[in-house]
Amino acid sequence: MQLLRDLTWGTRVTAWLPSLQCIRHRSKAVTRHKKAIHFERQKILALTKYIAPKPTISESCMKSKAKATDSGKENLLEKFLCSQLENVIQESKMLAVFQRNAIGADDFLHLKHRLHKHEIYIKVFPIQVIRKVLGQSQLQGLLPLFMGHTFLAVSPHAKAKEMLQAIRSAPQVQLLGACIEDRLLSKQGIVNYSKLPSKELLQGQLVGTLSTLTTQTANMLTHHSARLCTMLDQHGKEEGKQAEEN
Repeated sequence: MQLLRDLTWGTRVTAWLPSLQCIRHRSKAVTRHKKAIHFERQKILALTKYIAPKPTISESCMKSKAKATDSGKENLLEKFLCSQLENVIQESKMLAVFQRNAIGADDFLHLKHRLHKHEIYIKVFPIQVIRKVLGQSQLQGLLPLFMGHTFLAVSPHAKAKEMLQAIRSAPQVQLLGACIEDRLLSKQGIVNYSKLPSKELLQGQLVGTLSTLTTQTANMLTHHSARLCTMLDQHGKEEGKQAEEN
């Protein structure tokens, strides 16, 4: 009755609290589980799964073969190419460096034939062979030119004019530099060299100049004696005329 009276009159009643409380020490219960995919959806995913086509090349061909890395073993092919390049340098009076751009195989073959008519031959060597050989020779100045697709045009004769005429119809091939008769020349230097007359013509001009100088020297040496003889002869004739008149 007293409790009902208190509730009726709005008195606040505090609840009774226990002296001991139960505390949970375990991990929290997992309430979020991954929901299983519906059976129809599983079938659709299985049907639409991407299947990569099998390669037409066998796996044995696709596997990269391990390269031999025997540092102590000498590369015989590289040694052979180095000896070939050394022989080419020794036997050639003209060695030009060209850069090969987007030129077709047929056009490059025609260029070879045109150069071959003038005894100019195209040589292609690996870049490591060129650096190894030229680095130990007097042609070290040509090493910076060997970048990208390059090749050599060599000849036992200095035929710069014929070489420039042959490559005029192949704009995909660019002349970078050359060594002609132990002289390193740029592209403009090669053009200037090609405008010079031939060696035979220069030798003929030199012989003509020397023979002219020899003739002039002989005339100058005999000029005074011949003049003296002429004057004496004239003086003798004048004395003879005077004697006849007397």
